[in-house]
Amino acid sequence: MDSMNLLVTDTSPESAERINSLLRNSGIPVHVIRASKALDVKRALEQDAPLLVIYPNPDSHSGDIEELSRLASEYAVPFALYSDFENPAELIKAMKSTACIVINSGNESQLPDLVRQHAARHELIRNQQHQRTQLEELNHRYELLLDSSRDATAYIHEGLHVFANRAYLEALRVTDFSDIAGLSLLELMQAEGMDLKKIFQGLSRGECPNDALEVSVTRPDGTSFEARLSFSPARFNGETCTQMLVHERDVVSGLATELERMRVTDPLTQLRNKRSFVELMEAELAKPRTLDSVSAILYVEPDGLSDLKMDLDVEGMDAVVADLALVLKSCLGPREEAARISDHGIAVLTKQSSMEKVEQLSARILNTYSEHLVEIGERSLSLSCSIGIATLGRLAGNWSDVVAGARKAQAEAAETGNGVVVYRPQLTAVSSFNDDRQWIDRIKLALRNQDFFTVQHSIINLEGEGEYLMENLIYLHDDSGDVAEQEFMAIADRNNLGGAIDRLVIPGLLKSFVETADKQIISISNNSILDYGYPAWLSEQMSAYCVEGKNVIIQIDAAAVQSNLKPVQRLMQELGPLGCHLSISGFDAERRTRQLLEHVGASYVKIHPSLTRNLVGNSASHEVIRNIVDAAESHGVAVIADEVGDTSSLAILWQCGVKLIAGAFLKEKSQVVG
Repeated sequence: MDSMNLLVTDTSPESAERINSLLRNSGIPVHVIRASKALDVKRALEQDAPLLVIYPNPDSHSGDIEELSRLASEYAVPFALYSDFENPAELIKAMKSTACIVINSGNESQLPDLVRQHAARHELIRNQQHQRTQLEELNHRYELLLDSSRDATAYIHEGLHVFANRAYLEALRVTDFSDIAGLSLLELMQAEGMDLKKIFQGLSRGECPNDALEVSVTRPDGTSFEARLSFSPARFNGETCTQMLVHERDVVSGLATELERMRVTDPLTQLRNKRSFVELMEAELAKPRTLDSVSAILYVEPDGLSDLKMDLDVEGMDAVVADLALVLKSCLGPREEAARISDHGIAVLTKQSSMEKVEQLSARILNTYSEHLVEIGERSLSLSCSIGIATLGRLAGNWSDVVAGARKAQAEAAETGNGVVVYRPQLTAVSSFNDDRQWIDRIKLALRNQDFFTVQHSIINLEGEGEYLMENLIYLHDDSGDVAEQEFMAIADRNNLGGAIDRLVIPGLLKSFVETADKQIISISNNSILDYGYPAWLSEQMSAYCVEGKNVIIQIDAAAVQSNLKPVQRLMQELGPLGCHLSISGFDAERRTRQLLEHVGASYVKIHPSLTRNLVGNSASHEVIRNIVDAAESHGVAVIADEVGDTSSLAILWQCGVKLIAGAFLKEKSQVVG
């Protein structure tokens, strides 16, 4: 126990010293204080109340016992007479005039036992006081939290209010709790299709509804509002009751609308924020591509950003971006959504009927912004902007690649300023409108005139056994010469025409498969990979031409698989049960390429053509091919070497473990399918 005080009242210090020695020897850490006069006793009681006030030897002098006893009583401290019983008459006289405890000084155990009892009692009282203080503090904090909460909360007992916080009173438009203290819930609330009286009676038995109640609340002033009530068991002021939360439905709807607006809005420009724009792009990318529309991203930044940053402070740059947003809003229609996706850049998602419409929108933005004055405080600036465009139908079909392409194109346009550039991912980094325009027109004409055809060539097995494979390559017939798919398919994909080519060519291919038992490799466009309806369409075509799935091998370029891993997985999950296999072309020894074998169930990989050229004496290529073969064989995947130009390369490929070969060395006559 902690050290406590014991007050001994005696003119002589001898009694106090003897009592102190006795308690110390008994192992009681008590601090003995001596007071010789009533005034000293009062001061000691005021400073720190002792466990006991001890009056020694009352049977020899009893002058001020009554006064000391009265002082001890005023401070609720026990008063004890410490006597050796040598003068019983004086002791009895002192006992008659005071309320006291008598301790036999001749018995050395009585005083220590009594002190221990009072020390334990004192400790218990002190703990109880501490707990009461904590409880009062908790109650105070709880009531403060309840009263400051924005949730309208009331405590109900026997259908009546026993407490209501400020938000609840505000909802009922009353200023004081006494205005509703006598009102029952049935007087305030009505509901259609439910017995509120029965429900409120159940609350008294602790039966709270699991679901919120939809009710109409009538205020004391006669007005009403629609609310949702939630109930839970509670205690208030030590009594069992029910807590009721009241949510105004109009308020909840308004708050939800405002929170959603804040979630998707950039605070500076009041356009969409990047996160919301990404969700919009992902939804657009998931839609199937058609010939009737073009979806594209326009990335817009003011020209001369470096000079602007040197000339303006952060607040000034924010004003420039906010002003650009206002100009864009004036140029956009219902087909466009704009968002701030970088510090100074704004992206626009547009859906138009053609690329000409996208070009017209870009030109309108350029002209409007260049004719506009940017007001920054007392300054007026005349600025221009540059725009980069990337379509959503290109080979790299995820949102980050689309935006990155648009930003690269914008950077190219910003070199001269006040211009527009379209991103082209494969031939060059960027191109103008006219570069793609001729190809787009030619592809659309070829689709109308059915100028596409396929060429079949064999893939042989150097071991002379196993199944026969045929690969089908798409060409575009042109008066100046037939064009291989490597030259136009990327542009077709980028402008949402690749899927249309597949759907034009594949039915004729399937029809030709009926006459042979060879396994057929069909390369498909990136548009078809992203087309959710493509697997069902292909299944219908195979069924219509009686082609077994085990004879069809879907071939996809490795770069396309990397960019669209989940769509490729989804595609094969739907075509796999039909028996279709997967081949990955353009396969190299890069780590990302080899990891594809762990994520997609490929049956074949076709080595990138650059690795099979000039094999003689090229030990580096030999090692790369061996690594590819090792990686493929560990997953049970066959390796195909394509575009092998001479027989001298066959022995090298055989030594590297490649068994399936195709190329000019076969000197076969290709089969053409119209």
